[in-house]
Amino acid sequence: MFRRAVVVFAILAALVGVFLARQSAQEDEVLISGRNNTVLIVTDSHHGMCNAHLATVSALVENHPSVEVHYASFSGIASDIERISESAKAVNPEAKIHWHQFEGPSIVDEIKAIGSLLEIVTPPGMPGLQAFAKMVPFFMTAWSDEAHLSLYQQTVDIIQEVDPAVVILDSLLRPGIDAAVNLNRTRAYITPNALVDLVSAVQPRGGHFWKYPGIASGLPFPIPWKDVPTNMYQQLYFIIKFLTSPAIKNKRSSLQAKGIPQAVNLFEMYRKDVPWIAMSYPEAGYPLEYIPDNFRIVGPLVLDVAPAETQSAELTAWIKKAPTILVNLGSAFRYEEPRAVVMAEAIAAVLDAADVQILWKLRKSGKYGDDFLGLAKKYVDEGRLRLETWLDVDPTSLYNTGDIAVSVHHGGANCFYEAVLAGIPSVVLPLWADHYNYAQTAEYLGVGIWPNKKTAPDWEAAALAEAFLEALSGNKSITMRQNAQAIAQKGHEYGGRKLAAQLVAELAAGGK
Repeated sequence: MFRRAVVVFAILAALVGVFLARQSAQEDEVLISGRNNTVLIVTDSHHGMCNAHLATVSALVENHPSVEVHYASFSGIASDIERISESAKAVNPEAKIHWHQFEGPSIVDEIKAIGSLLEIVTPPGMPGLQAFAKMVPFFMTAWSDEAHLSLYQQTVDIIQEVDPAVVILDSLLRPGIDAAVNLNRTRAYITPNALVDLVSAVQPRGGHFWKYPGIASGLPFPIPWKDVPTNMYQQLYFIIKFLTSPAIKNKRSSLQAKGIPQAVNLFEMYRKDVPWIAMSYPEAGYPLEYIPDNFRIVGPLVLDVAPAETQSAELTAWIKKAPTILVNLGSAFRYEEPRAVVMAEAIAAVLDAADVQILWKLRKSGKYGDDFLGLAKKYVDEGRLRLETWLDVDPTSLYNTGDIAVSVHHGGANCFYEAVLAGIPSVVLPLWADHYNYAQTAEYLGVGIWPNKKTAPDWEAAALAEAFLEALSGNKSITMRQNAQAIAQKGHEYGGRKLAAQLVAELAAGGK
């Protein structure tokens, strides 16, 4: 019976792959390139996605002076673009990024409009998958028809004005994608996502179903045989929900009726002439048998515009006082008071047990005072615990000082690869969806610890403290550090942002 189920799911996987490939092939036309050596990057302002683009742009303006670079996005990253431009001038005095600012809501604004992302903080397994299956259509249809049409038209106008040889896209910004697709422009995507999340669906023998853990499953790799049926069910559940989503179908029909013929295209990944520049690399993930030819593996795309002491001399001087643990759960996460209390208790226990200091990026959800600190307050007063709402220094620049001993993060793509590239151990505290895969990947690679598996996404202070100390100086610490450094070396060999910039420059050189 079990073998029969495996065969059935393998057949289903093959049918899904054929379906996707056919949908792509039906609409493939020769793409149109504009002015030679001209690039237009179009992204949302969500740092979780666009940091990879910003890293690429920084290398592009530093190392490819013949390329005219344009960047279109929202006001939220205008300061990042300005900072990158100014930093690049130290390498290339002629460096310039032509800025085009969208009017209207970003995906960040749309998230704020529905409250926050706290409602998708869910445990692994079906509850998390069900929440994720609801959120994916939201991200693909986040804007009202009016806002979508406005952003679409703004992007069309910018493309026609700039006439770039290539448009570099962000898979989160659907109106921008629709503009490039409907103008049939030469385009490429830059993505921070894990390779396994992007290409597991096209692996041989239906591996997507039985070999690779589902995106919110929390299952380890290799998947234990007893859990294969569960994984199969969850993978099929998500595909069906995605392909039959009423929200996506209705949004597509509505936008088509209002003048966007190819609205909310789901099959861009399967166009052979549309490159996907991926910062994920095989050595930093689960083994894959097949990577599509249109995927370009470049290694981690991390932003490092200047040495840490240049960005913040005061913070850099502080982290040099003692080995430092960085607690950074990403750009979108906010701490509700009960969760902040648990983290503070864990931090107090670590600082009581080890001669280290902790840099904690803490952004609150709601209003509450400092009583949550409890016993940790004395360490704030002593200067061994530092709380920041935002880091004034790029994380990679902090890591490059050599003073960060452990990275505590949520399992977001940027945080994961920043720590991997730094060659330091991670403690991963996943909160939803793909975070669980990154947590399992860290343990599979032997570069990190996922505490509180049984209570995720909730934490217990004792388990957190134990994991922090284990990664810092426990029995596994040396091995984790060695593994991380070996994987980091592989990552550096790919070239990262410099290789991504080179690929973009080559695409730009194909203009007219």
